Amino acid sequence: MARASQSFNFPMKKSEKVLGIIYIPIHAALLPLLLGIAFAIFGVELPMPHQLLVCFTLSFILVLLIMFRFLRASFSDMIDDFWRAVQAVILGYVFYRAMVWAAVLLMERIMTSVNPNTEVIVSEVASNFRVMVVVTAVLAPIIEEALFRGALYGTIRQKSRIAAYIVSTILFCAFHLWDHLLIDFSWDTLLMMIQYIPPSIALAWCYERGGTIWAPILLHAGLNLMASLQVRA
Repeated sequence: MARASQSFNFPMKKSEKVLGIIYIPIHAALLPLLLGIAFAIFGVELPMPHQLLVCFTLSFILVLLIMFRFLRASFSDMIDDFWRAVQAVILGYVFYRAMVWAAVLLMERIMTSVNPNTEVIVSEVASNFRVMVVVTAVLAPIIEEALFRGALYGTIRQKSRIAAYIVSTILFCAFHLWDHLLIDFSWDTLLMMIQYIPPSIALAWCYERGGTIWAPILLHAGLNLMASLQVRA
């Protein structure tokens, strides 16, 4: 499957596109809700990191069932042009750091509170580092990249690159904060979505540059692992 050109590579079938996009709200909201109800009914008491592990493991299995063919084909593309994928990960990280620097400067000027999603993740990583590393640096990158950069970005990208960046970025930002906005809406929380713009754009760019969904998966995993190690330190 090696390609001489740097054209966008998207080996996803129509059924995978449709099911992948449909699964986004299930992963974000419905599956955690159903698991919470099931835990309550059966009297299961688990620490939050282990609840997240159960939720993300189930989601990982479902994503594999939906997109195994796409993930396998994209993995073959990475093996065929491995250096291209490595370059995309390295340059994507540099691109991400530059955008984060700009975003931090902006948020320092307009924000008066701390990102609640970040507070939750930091707390859970501190309470159970190993479990949260599995969740954030192994399961989440595969799930989220397959859904947001694979099914969502890739599908729209076939029609419009700009629209693909805009829509996937907005939904990726909302994905991380929607529950906090519903429970306790504030303009500060809404503005906190700015924090997720750099990774969303960098990961989409990494997919474009690398020619395989595994490039942003590796970049996403690396970013989350570094964040977890900073918490532990």
